[in-house]
Amino acid sequence: MPDLNDLSLYHKAYCPFCRKVREAMKTMNLDIALVDVDDDRSAYQTLVQEGGRSMVPCLRIDHGNGKVEWMYESDDIIHYLRKNFAS
Repeated sequence: MPDLNDLSLYHKAYCPFCRKVREAMKTMNLDIALVDVDDDRSAYQTLVQEGGRSMVPCLRIDHGNGKVEWMYESDDIIHYLRKNFAS
């Protein structure tokens, strides 16, 4: 299972679904790298090219074996974080 250092959340500051995920992360006290795709054009291109969609929020999960998973949908992301990292 990946640890927090293997995760990054691709988001936009004004997106309500992104805000929902960031608030859940804060409530669970999870320090996950944030990648604002509005501020970083190359990050946006990575999201589209590797993740396959331009939608945010998107949790990038590096499984460490060469496999990278791109998880969309705020509720799915929050469920994943609660299941794997909430104490």
